[in-house]
Amino acid sequence: MQAGVWIYRIVVALSGITLILVIAYLVVGEQNRTVQAKINERQQFINQSLEFARINQALVRVMATVAFDDKDDKLRALLAQNGITINPKTGAPAAASGTGSSPDLAPAEKRP
Repeated sequence: MQAGVWIYRIVVALSGITLILVIAYLVVGEQNRTVQAKINERQQFINQSLEFARINQALVRVMATVAFDDKDDKLRALLAQNGITINPKTGAPAAASGTGSSPDLAPAEKRP
């Protein structure tokens, strides 16, 4: 009977260890899901930021083109205040082409 008691105790101990491991697995799995949700939110923010950056760049290019073509000093000043300088492309003269040349955008020097 002595061997039966030891086997019973070993089986109960192994069952308890298995139960503890299952609970630990569930806790770690839940923590993993929480971390994954945070990572997904950050990735979504990064993706949206990239989309907005492309839109922003296109908007600045259009504004610079309008400022260059219309010789709009107020718009040039606004762009310069935000660190954007307009430099006309070198190539065919604007008078010869009839439509004018589109400007190149270059970031202005950083101000302290």
